[in-house]
Order: sequence, then structure tokens, then C-alpha cells
Amino acid sequence: MLRIDIQLPRDRFVLSIDESLDTDNTWAMMGRSGCGKTSLLRTIAGLESHARGRLQFNDEIWQDSEQGIWVPPEQRGIGYIFQEARLFPHLDVMENLRFALQRARANVAMPSLSEVVEQLDIVHLLGRTVDKLSGGEKQRVAIARTLLSAPRLLLMDEPLASLDWSSKTSILPCLRNIHQHFGIPVVMVSHAREEVARLADKLLLIDHGQVVSRGECRQLLSRPGSLLTRDDCALSILEVQVGSHDHQYGFTELLLGGQKLLVNQISALPGTGLRVILPAHEVSIVVEDIHCTSVQNRVATTIQAIQELDSKNVMLFMAAEGQTLLALVTRRALGLLNLSVGQRVFAHFKGACLDVV
Repeated sequence: MLRIDIQLPRDRFVLSIDESLDTDNTWAMMGRSGCGKTSLLRTIAGLESHARGRLQFNDEIWQDSEQGIWVPPEQRGIGYIFQEARLFPHLDVMENLRFALQRARANVAMPSLSEVVEQLDIVHLLGRTVDKLSGGEKQRVAIARTLLSAPRLLLMDEPLASLDWSSKTSILPCLRNIHQHFGIPVVMVSHAREEVARLADKLLLIDHGQVVSRGECRQLLSRPGSLLTRDDCALSILEVQVGSHDHQYGFTELLLGGQKLLVNQISALPGTGLRVILPAHEVSIVVEDIHCTSVQNRVATTIQAIQELDSKNVMLFMAAEGQTLLALVTRRALGLLNLSVGQRVFAHFKGACLDVV
């Protein structure tokens, strides 16, 4: 458990957080620019000396202003991944990694060099100098170096913000595996909903230094009235299980409760639990169960809520097998189809639109 009870004056507000984060989950913090996300991350790391209050990680108190307790950043055992890789330019990749090994905390269980190198897919980079690496390669090496320092807690501040989408997609699976494979608790900050949807289990929404919502990531990202569902970038996050594989046509069947989704073939074994991400603007609404269409994903749903976005668009929130599916539709379509809350409709979308993680 990470127990946070801190106050930190900022220019336009006081960052005031009173939260307990269970470290069995990966936590994300989201909010508008300047809302206090990074300040909170820095406070946890011990980098904000003006912060007041109490911080406790498991049974160790890192800060207690009333008791005069302050554990310096270097003694907290925190790994911090920044937007920039911050590698040592005068050292090659292996030397950067060895530097982390030399500074790792003593007498603690830690991942091996070979294990980290394999998980981050950087074996082919070990002999290169830093100036010969791409942005994505630098960030993977930086993540590996952080893991080799044997952190007790990993903080990530917009770790992919400076990368293009191709580089992001190569690193996201690595970040997802950190908590699962190495068992290191993770708290991250990101503006990108796609990253949070892929990586986080729990979410804090912050506004003007205050937590305005907290809970399951997939619920907050698809809740009617949420700040995260008020534009055309809204996402649905669905928990599914792998059903079967069709090797002839190259697709995999995913089970959403009693309904089936088809995606391009993946390597996961039948019964494996996965998460799929679906942009709301990729979903079409059909009022009848039409089968004669090339769009093979059809999910029976019930409209739960209709949220007005602007003069042209609305967001539909639909219940499907106990989960929430979002669809962005025009006001014209809403009127032509005569859609209303409680109505049974069918959500159509192509398998290529589903991002499986």
C-alpha cells in the first residue's frame, strides 16, 4: 500500500491529496495540463522539499512532517522514468546497464541482467553507443537501466510522450509486463488515454490539485459525464477471454460474455484473459440484427445513457454483457434512428479497430 496524505502549494492552487493506492495494481493519474499530476509524482519520489504531510510505502514512513521524518530520495528505492531517456552519452548501452547494477540496492531480490535485456528486447543494442540509438531504443534502454537498479516502486512521468506511434507500440508491451513479470508496483502519469487504457488497472482523475474521481480504469474511461468521455477520443475498454483460433482465415475469436468478437489472429492460448480497446468513433449503430455485412463484429447492447457533446455529436453509453460500450454518433443519426435510453441496438465494428492488450 502507498499511503499519501500531502499538501503542496502551487501557483494557482494547493495540491492536496489524501489517498491510499494498493500496489497490487498499476495506477495511472490523469488530468489537464498543470493540474498537479507531475507534482504528486515528484512528491512521492521525495523531489518536492516544500511538500507537507505524510507518505508511507508499505510499513515504511518516507515522510511525516509532524514527526520530523524525511527519507531522502536516494534511500526510498524508487525508479523514475522520465519523458526523455537521460542515458549517459559517454557510455554505451551495456555500460549504462552496468552502472545501474553497481548502484542497485544491496541484499534485495532483483531481476537479472539477462532477464531484463530479454524482456525489453535490447540484446542487439548492447554494444551500441547512445548516439546510435533511435528515440524508442533509448527509452527501452532507460527502462531496462531503471529496472536493474532494483526499485521498490516505479514512477513513470509521460514515458512515451516524445515518441512516435511506431516506437510507442513497441514499448507499450514492455511497460505492461513490468508489473506482471517483475512484480514491481507502478504509478504513472499520462495524457494519452490509449496508454492508460493499455497499461493501468486503476485511475485517479485530478483537477486543480484535487482527486475528483478514482476507480477501475475501464469504468472511469467509459463513465457518462466523465471528463474523459466528452470528446471524440473516448474509448471503450472491454475484458474478454480468448476463445478459439481460425488458422485458415487467420483470426482469433474472443469471448465477451456470451457474445463473440473476431480479431486478427493472436498467439494467446484459449481461456487467456485479455483487454481490448475500441475507439468510440469506430462503432456504428444498427437497430436490427443484420448479418449480411462485411463487418463481422456485431454486439447486442442496450442504450444506458445519451450524452450531448456539441451541436453535431452525441455519445451513446451501451450495456453489453455487464460492460460498457461507447459509440460516437451524430445528432442527425440519433434522430433518424429514433434512439432512446433503454432501447436494444446492435454495435457494429471491424476487427481491425480493436486493439488487443
